[in-house]
Amino acid sequence: MTSCRSYKSKFRNRLFIDCALIFSAMLYFSNSQANNLPDLGSPDLVEYDKQTEQQLGRAFNTALHTQYQLFNDLETNAYIRELGHKLASFTGDNRNYRFYIINDSSINAFAGPDGIIGIHTGLIEATETEDELAAVIAHEISHVTQNHLSRRYEYSATNGNINSIASVIAAILIGMYDPSAGMATLMGGMGYNLQQQLKNSRMHESEADSIGIELLYKAGYNPHAMGDFFGRLSKASQLDTFKAPEILRTHPVSEHRLAEAENRAQNLGKQNHLKPESYLNFIKMRLRALESTQAPFDSKTTSSADKEACYNQALKLIESGKTVAKCLAEYANKTENLPVFTTALVESYTKNDTDLSAEKLEKLNKLIEFKLELHPNNPSIPLRYSRLLAKLGKTQQGIDLLEKAEKNLKYRYELYNELAELYSKKQKESYVYIYLAKANFEIGNIDRSEYFLKRSKETLNKNSNKLKQEIFIFEDKISKLLKNNDKKENN
Repeated sequence: MTSCRSYKSKFRNRLFIDCALIFSAMLYFSNSQANNLPDLGSPDLVEYDKQTEQQLGRAFNTALHTQYQLFNDLETNAYIRELGHKLASFTGDNRNYRFYIINDSSINAFAGPDGIIGIHTGLIEATETEDELAAVIAHEISHVTQNHLSRRYEYSATNGNINSIASVIAAILIGMYDPSAGMATLMGGMGYNLQQQLKNSRMHESEADSIGIELLYKAGYNPHAMGDFFGRLSKASQLDTFKAPEILRTHPVSEHRLAEAENRAQNLGKQNHLKPESYLNFIKMRLRALESTQAPFDSKTTSSADKEACYNQALKLIESGKTVAKCLAEYANKTENLPVFTTALVESYTKNDTDLSAEKLEKLNKLIEFKLELHPNNPSIPLRYSRLLAKLGKTQQGIDLLEKAEKNLKYRYELYNELAELYSKKQKESYVYIYLAKANFEIGNIDRSEYFLKRSKETLNKNSNKLKQEIFIFEDKISKLLKNNDKKENN
């Protein structure tokens, strides 16, 4: 049977054509309607409605996953998302925040439509403390809570295809589009005007600073970290004006803004609760281990050198595939606010050639059960362990683990793709297709989701009542979404 990856590869040519069509639409749009673009700075604009924001968010999410290189390391994503949702929990709104990492060495972050926050790997590397990283994320969350994007951009059906708009916004926010470069010819006036309109104004930056600093304070982070980080970057850029970080271009910094941030932090008073242990250094180790061009992480400069030295050694051994670091099991069996040692232990067994005895496997099973109870919302544990189980020939056990974990996870794209891969090993086509359909639905790609759903129905075993019911429920979910979109377009 064809592997799951081959099912996906069938769409690469189609994706290329889709992208070409999108850019053709942009070119047509720029030539015919460039003069009719909305003025995002106009004071009389109203915020676009929730349904339009959600539509734009889905299209933006699809663009992120199909047109850009996301950093898919499980542990790094789990860390950023846990940090992001912790901060977002203090906003008091019910937005569906989602946090993604862009595999890009530039120091940048952005707030997209419908609560989508993007963090570049270069930004993670540039922060010196977890407080600084939290400060940038809190700042971007505040752009969302204050509706800064929708306040600058009022979408209407006459302004072009929403997927095209989302693609251009993504290109601008991620920093992949420069109107002075060759892309200007392709995107024309549309891209240039949108870029001008999406620039963060000084007023919006000040507002995002103020609210972000309050989020930091409520979450137990240092409220001075916001001004410290932007101030340090600004000072460094003054010494090298040709290499100013991208974040300073998209988030303009002034002496007045830094003074306002410091004053805001001073007025918040003393914090009484203790901050949890930071795992930023462990995540930086992963970034550097996965990027061979990076200098190795120096754990000797940290206060918890023993733990970090162990983790650093473990990552090196994982890459070599030779053996398992002896210290891993010791730290994995201790309390972890972020289960990086547990997943590193599992990853070590998955990638090395050492035989895993029945006794060790039993101990590992118990450890995973315990850690899943402590961290039910962390996808890195079940995903890492399912891969080990598949390697050991226990594919069905891996499937059962992931299907049980599904209900606890907010981010399911990786889980659905993993389930599709496992079912392909068992040659169950209908299950492969239903999970590919769900994976694409997760990132807003409704067309591909519908296609895979259709293929799941076509290959369905008539005796598979459970899957038949699952297909019916999922089909109804897509149908309701499309009906709502049609109603919006007809109004």
